[in-house]
Amino acid sequence: MTRAGGRRRRRRWENRRGWWGILGWSLAAAGAALAITCAAWLLSVGGEAAGSALLGGGAVLALSALTGATTALVWDRAREAALPVSVGLFVLKIAVFAVLLGVLPRPGWVRADAAAIAALVTILVWQAAEVLVFARTRRGIYAD
Repeated sequence: MTRAGGRRRRRRWENRRGWWGILGWSLAAAGAALAITCAAWLLSVGGEAAGSALLGGGAVLALSALTGATTALVWDRAREAALPVSVGLFVLKIAVFAVLLGVLPRPGWVRADAAAIAALVTILVWQAAEVLVFARTRRGIYAD
């Protein structure tokens, strides 16, 4: 669809910011889901469960945001390296998370169920947002 003047009309929910747009939407959606999850744990079980949920989901959110920001930076500077860097960071992220879970002792106040559920919710919402925004990403080939 075009407007007067020949410019294409922007569709609703269209992402024109590339990987930075994907990062922003994914971070916002996963952050909102984490906040809701923490509130649910706080209201149903208490403060320790909410803190545990924040710890588990927050770790996933931070590592995912770091991977997304690095992917966006590499895409802007050296596109041919974007895929290997993204895959490498994904593997590194999983390895670091596994080492942290295996090496660091769990503090007494951390509830494993709340942390695990919040981490799972954060991962699922992040991935869903990333896929949906990626499907709505439009990059112009020609300068407007």
